[in-house]
Amino acid sequence: MTIGITGPGRKVPRQSGVVRLIVAAVVITICLILLSFASDFLVDWLWFSSIGYLEVFLTAIGAKATVFFAVLAVTTVVLWLNGVLAARFAMQQPRQIPAAPWKVAGVTPPPDPSAMLRDRLTRPWFIALGAGLLAVLVAAGEAGNWGIFLQFLYHVPYGAEDPLYNRDIGFYLFALPAYLAIKNWMLLAIVLSALFAGAIYWARGDIEYDVHNRSISPTVIAHGSALVGLLFAVKAWSYGLDRYLLLYGDNGVVVGASYTDVHLGLPALC
Repeated sequence: MTIGITGPGRKVPRQSGVVRLIVAAVVITICLILLSFASDFLVDWLWFSSIGYLEVFLTAIGAKATVFFAVLAVTTVVLWLNGVLAARFAMQQPRQIPAAPWKVAGVTPPPDPSAMLRDRLTRPWFIALGAGLLAVLVAAGEAGNWGIFLQFLYHVPYGAEDPLYNRDIGFYLFALPAYLAIKNWMLLAIVLSALFAGAIYWARGDIEYDVHNRSISPTVIAHGSALVGLLFAVKAWSYGLDRYLLLYGDNGVVVGASYTDVHLGLPALC
């Protein structure tokens, strides 16, 4: 027997107002950040101009911009590629939460926030937008390494070698810091790719973790295995770089590679 309820049905709360507030908050935040950057830029420009080193200031700004946009482009492509692969090889439709067994006539059920979120996470525009936003954060952090990359591009031999690896000292001053920065970025990009792809797999239902069902599809395992393989490859390169960092050791008695570093630490890293 169906119970009829007269009168107007329950209205679903409009989401346009909430969306507008979120967009306005994001725009205001971006404007404040740009205003802060603009003020710092103006102060530095006036100071360098007053002491006659405007060319140095322009070189630094150009290097920062180059590093920022280079990291932004590469990181966006890496994250977008993982997101697109996840969306393509995952389940075609996200798993739906079973509806309630009872319905009351005249009452419109409210939309499921979880289902709406899962639907938006798998859309191409959201994948591109999410990859771009994450890449902006990564690029903003890496732009501070502009001096390291300038030193790497214009490095010169120092004229002396270290006693352990017989490498020119210029390698430790100019090249090694750049390699370490690239290694750290690669590790961060792999971790973010795994999280980004995992969110899309979760939205499509390939990853389920709740009290009723805990499962991971073979597609997720294959994608995750590929990323883990890349992570191991980067870590292997990292161990190779760590060999040179032994020369920076400080055990409180001597600075540099100690007897323990040479005879135990170095064989372990090799």
